[in-house]
Amino acid sequence: MHLRNLSADDMKGRRFASKGSIVAQKYIISSLTKGKVNAFQQKFLHPFSHKTLFSQKNGHNIIGYVEGTKFPHQYIVLSAHYDHLGEKHGNVFNGADDNASGTAALLGFANNIARKPLQHSVLFLFTDGEEVNLLGAKAFIAQQNKLLPRIRLNINLDMIAGNKNTSQLHYIDRRLDNILSNGKLSEFAELSANQTIKVKRGFKQNNSHYKNKVRWYNASDHGEFNREHIPFIYFGVGVHNNYHSVNDDFDRVNLTFFIKACRSIFQYLYFLDRNITPLQE
Repeated sequence: MHLRNLSADDMKGRRFASKGSIVAQKYIISSLTKGKVNAFQQKFLHPFSHKTLFSQKNGHNIIGYVEGTKFPHQYIVLSAHYDHLGEKHGNVFNGADDNASGTAALLGFANNIARKPLQHSVLFLFTDGEEVNLLGAKAFIAQQNKLLPRIRLNINLDMIAGNKNTSQLHYIDRRLDNILSNGKLSEFAELSANQTIKVKRGFKQNNSHYKNKVRWYNASDHGEFNREHIPFIYFGVGVHNNYHSVNDDFDRVNLTFFIKACRSIFQYLYFLDRNITPLQE
């Protein structure tokens, strides 16, 4: 299972620009290759650099691609960051929920869509350096600037497995009224009623497990799409007691919930793919 493998100790916490990150990259690319997912622009790895006062580190986004059956030049970007915190004081921060969960879900989606493509072309964006001020998402926006007008939607997955007590999936969105008719917006809002888990629009602004107020609209990679005024949906479970701790391990996530969350998110994706108002070519 992808979630177990990505959060294993041999990934060393997938810290940005680390040996563990390279192990994770190889795993993700191997899975995409086995699933017959195309490399975007003839390559899976899309490098970028991060300079500080004292050093320069190199990060790598991974991007897969499946061409759409009806709108091949209009794109949905599915994103999830694969990096985490690495090792500290001899402890490995495995980041099972944050964000092996989103990465695992995205790998599953990629393999499914490669077998049965959607109407829109789909980019599977696995970002690096999210934990370092959204570096990977910023690099994608900069490198793919010419593509931005044809990106209809970003769906970002970040922490969708929770902990043993997690029972509800949350989402936020912006600018869906730019891509859906009023009638389809109403249908979209009603999707939550047909899920096998509770799905709620919005997150708590204050959380007892985290001392700082979370600005959810810019809290993860979707924030960079938001800044470019690209419609987005962000799915997550919110902050919980394992967040950014050594306890965020595979055996502490809610695996049953995770599987159901993946199924629910894919239903949202499928609905949107079928109902986005086409760009005028």
